[in-house]
Amino acid sequence: MTCEASDRWVVYSPNESAISDSAGFWSNEFGWVQLDQATQFSLEDALDAELPVSVGRDARFVTWQDAQRHYG
Repeated sequence: MTCEASDRWVVYSPNESAISDSAGFWSNEFGWVQLDQATQFSLEDALDAELPVSVGRDARFVTWQDAQRHYG
């Protein structure tokens, strides 16, 4: 089974990105990081995951593809 780019999700926070030199993506290992270090979730995992605490509570899931296109 292959995983398409559109099937992968990452957590993004515009506020964390703004205050942390573009480190607005979540890593389960490191906390808020750049996109290339972000934890990638399957759709099923994203539906079950709790969002991390972020400034302004603005964390949300975005597709990996959209993250690369708009935020990366």
